[in-house]
Amino acid sequence: MPLPLNNQAQTFVSPVTFLTDKDVLASSANLVPETLPQAVCHGRVQNPEVMVQKAWWKSVFGDNLYLQTDGDVVEDPAITLEEVRLLENYQVIHSTLKTIPGNDSEKTRILDLCCGQGRHILQLAKLYPHLELHGHDQSEYLIRLAQSRAEAAEVTERTHFTIGDCRSIPHPDNTFSLVLVMGNSFGYFATDNANTDLLKEICRILKPGGIAVLDLADGAYLRENFSPRGWEWIDDTMIVCRERQLSKDKRRLVSREVVISTGKGVIRDQFYQECLYDLNEIDQLVREAGLVTHGKGKEGDEAKVSENTLGKDMSKRGEDLGMMEQRNFVLITKQ
Repeated sequence: MPLPLNNQAQTFVSPVTFLTDKDVLASSANLVPETLPQAVCHGRVQNPEVMVQKAWWKSVFGDNLYLQTDGDVVEDPAITLEEVRLLENYQVIHSTLKTIPGNDSEKTRILDLCCGQGRHILQLAKLYPHLELHGHDQSEYLIRLAQSRAEAAEVTERTHFTIGDCRSIPHPDNTFSLVLVMGNSFGYFATDNANTDLLKEICRILKPGGIAVLDLADGAYLRENFSPRGWEWIDDTMIVCRERQLSKDKRRLVSREVVISTGKGVIRDQFYQECLYDLNEIDQLVREAGLVTHGKGKEGDEAKVSENTLGKDMSKRGEDLGMMEQRNFVLITKQ
């Protein structure tokens, strides 16, 4: 069932615009309940690592609070457009996006894995109407929102969304020419084996010669430069305070967010973690999954990595960006 909308689809400009939770909040009580469940604030926590739930992403991305706390990046259409432009800078990706199939050819299929509210799919649907675009995410809330926005943008015929674990993608082998893992969505699992399982699933559904893009936190940078504490005003009535520390083995960054409303007090106290991989470590995981880093070892081929600092450079709040501050685009391929 799609989320309710309070008006018709807006006229597109460049970059793509679409309805957001803020647009419909006044007329829809279904997005944010009037009465929130009683929040628990854990006070001072000496060891945040033990507070992280095994599947922390189910609650963190389970409602629209994520779109508020991270909205300066993930809800800014200008940043989404610029991220797509960064992808287009790679000739191999640009060629895939631009290819228009002949009468007897199947459409180019692209998967946005861990697609969230579908921001990259909607932008690609505007720029490349000949593509067949798929999004897969574990969050039912975000997928419903993506479907609602696709309906508002009148692109439902060429955008398709599914819900489930990213290690179990409901598509046959060798389906996609391009797989995107955008917005720092890699490294959520606590072990290398689990993260490698995700790469193996990408290998399964990627066509031979296809390309996958990992947009992931710059682990080498963050190990040395993460901010132990930070805070930012989300709007005039909501503030989020964050604490961060490295895990005991120094391989993960553990974060805590306490979200406070001026009218309701603490409304969320949540813990999460992400693995910090440098480029050599990513290359090893990629090879273990049966993939190769694109261009590695081929003289004259384009660079396999580009830096993504759009969050830091373009965020309108410009405050505490955490793991979205500095990321790497890493291209991998299936031979």
